Amino acid sequence: MQKLYLTENYLVVSVAPRSTASGEFNILDVGCQHKGIEICEHRRRLPVGSAWYFDCCGDMMAIGNEDWGIRVWNLTTGKKCLTFTGHTDAIMGVLYPTPNTIISGARDGGLIVWDVPSGTRRYTLSNGDSKIVPLKAHDSMLVSATHDGVARIWDLQTGQCTHVLQGHRERVSRAGFNADGSLLATGAHPGEMKIWNTKTGACLATCHGHTKVPTQFSTHPGSPGLLVSASADGSIRTWEWATGAPVRTLSAGDAAVTNNALRGFAWAQDYMVTGSMNGLLCAWDRYTDQFSFELRERNSAVFQFASRGNLVAVNVRGSEEGEWLVELYDMSALDRVQTRSTNVDEDLGGASLVKI
Repeated sequence: MQKLYLTENYLVVSVAPRSTASGEFNILDVGCQHKGIEICEHRRRLPVGSAWYFDCCGDMMAIGNEDWGIRVWNLTTGKKCLTFTGHTDAIMGVLYPTPNTIISGARDGGLIVWDVPSGTRRYTLSNGDSKIVPLKAHDSMLVSATHDGVARIWDLQTGQCTHVLQGHRERVSRAGFNADGSLLATGAHPGEMKIWNTKTGACLATCHGHTKVPTQFSTHPGSPGLLVSASADGSIRTWEWATGAPVRTLSAGDAAVTNNALRGFAWAQDYMVTGSMNGLLCAWDRYTDQFSFELRERNSAVFQFASRGNLVAVNVRGSEEGEWLVELYDMSALDRVQTRSTNVDEDLGGASLVKI
């Protein structure tokens, strides 16, 4: 299955053949105006080697390869710039939060902070011996979590652990900060959420409601005091950041479908756009959570979802065996009628449709 990432200028698509890690990444210039699925000068492939995990900062990309090395690529030139070595087990997460810093976590719990300008290791963080799962950064703070249900907050300026967050019974799979970094949300199997004070390490609330693992956290763009969470149970829930109190619940599922897992959501103008394994790509009123319209014909599941600014990219299965398509939408002119008809009749909004 493909993984997607949107930078300001490029859509990055990892191409994963069946049961193997990706050996090539597709790179699409998001300014491309060509229609259809043929390769043009705005689309190319990078031979990055076998890799599952990557992250981007600007037009630079860091990849965790299967040989346990971290490699840095320039998306504009298509050239490999740096290689970092030092892990002793498989890479399980890569974070590229600033141009000067890359962070990588491994299956054996190894967590390394790399200095990009010098091409050297800055810190090795002691994270126990449990598999690293999510990595998230905010300014000089890093949060790492492991399969044993423990999360840790680190000071990236000193390399010191400031807080160990214990309380989840299952592995932590998602983490997210509020706007000023004073609060942290963590999500674990089978749907438990907690909110923490990042200065004291205190657990402020345990949020109950989701019945399956959370898939995304976000601060509501119109109300910075609200936390919004999506889940594999097909719901989006809104909570008070300060107290964890529930505010409202949106059900994006379909009772006639078995798998309603939400793959992601994004904010656009007055809408919230959601992509789900049930095949729906929908726009909802961001203030009332009321359904507005669908962006595409419902013909295959949305497996991956990525957003940046006014762009949303989704990964769907094509009509032929083994075929994958990536649809790219410009949300700056969402319209109930125009968007739907354009997507059907003029090759998905005339933006870009990439055949994998």
